Amino acid sequence: MLYIFKNSFRINLNIKTIVFFYFIFSYSFSQQTPLYSQYIYNPLVVNPAFAGVSKSSFFSISTRSQWLGFSEGITTSTFSANYPLNETHGLAGVLFKDNTGAISITGLEIDYAFKFPAFLDYNISLGLAFVPYQYMYDANMVVSNSYDPILDLSEKKTSFDSNVGLLIYNDFLFAGFSVLNLIESSVIESLDSNDPNQLKRHYFGFIGYNYFNQNSKVGLEQTLLMRNTSYSNVQFDFNIKTNFNDVFWLMCGYRTNKELLAGVGLKYGSFLIMYTVDFNQGDIGFYSNSSHEFGLIFSIGKKNDNIDWKKNINLLD
Repeated sequence: MLYIFKNSFRINLNIKTIVFFYFIFSYSFSQQTPLYSQYIYNPLVVNPAFAGVSKSSFFSISTRSQWLGFSEGITTSTFSANYPLNETHGLAGVLFKDNTGAISITGLEIDYAFKFPAFLDYNISLGLAFVPYQYMYDANMVVSNSYDPILDLSEKKTSFDSNVGLLIYNDFLFAGFSVLNLIESSVIESLDSNDPNQLKRHYFGFIGYNYFNQNSKVGLEQTLLMRNTSYSNVQFDFNIKTNFNDVFWLMCGYRTNKELLAGVGLKYGSFLIMYTVDFNQGDIGFYSNSSHEFGLIFSIGKKNDNIDWKKNINLLD
């Protein structure tokens, strides 16, 4: 995915709006990323090397509302598809829109992964994504400020960036590393030539395992996600997902930015419905203590006979 960069501006509104913009800017400089929960069941959004490594092809729709309680809270919507062509090649794509009030970004991530055997029963997947996007800034949604005149002008710009990723995996363990916004493309003009408004590289490390007991029909998946940027400290996400007979899922997790995660999933036929809620225990939790994310996945049951499925991951378990 692409993640946006926003410049700061002074604002004189009611206290809740001021608090919201304070955290928006802190969020922008430290992360620039929607804090997705869907990567737990759709890690493609943080690493393009996951394209085509799933046992089955699927489509996914998700919507996230972050920091409920603010009138201009962050909303993110995505539509993704993941398809294994064969044992060597995988394709995927993500259509997304991220809206933070005055600033929104809409784009399409096109993913390709090349897979090959490594050692023992482990495979390696190398992923590359091309990401064209449109960046929009609406000056009508902010208070005019003579100190920052460039912020009084609405702006629209089309550009592109790219993501790269590495994944080592078998049907039990997986570990990967990715860099998003590799090019660090610019968005809107800046008053300071030494500090341009541009996307910043995001670094993700991802490791986990997926175990399913055929006798008890209960599975367990644990994942650890690391994220870092040049503007932020390293953040870790710890997650546990329990699978009951491939029909019902329970999830919980903790982020080191003081967020607790809980989620539930239900599968019916080829459809999987996921819901997660994040509870913020940090400073912003006093004003808005929760974010909510819904996901709907449609799995294509027919499998390609050219693929050795024992070497692939089942992302939906």
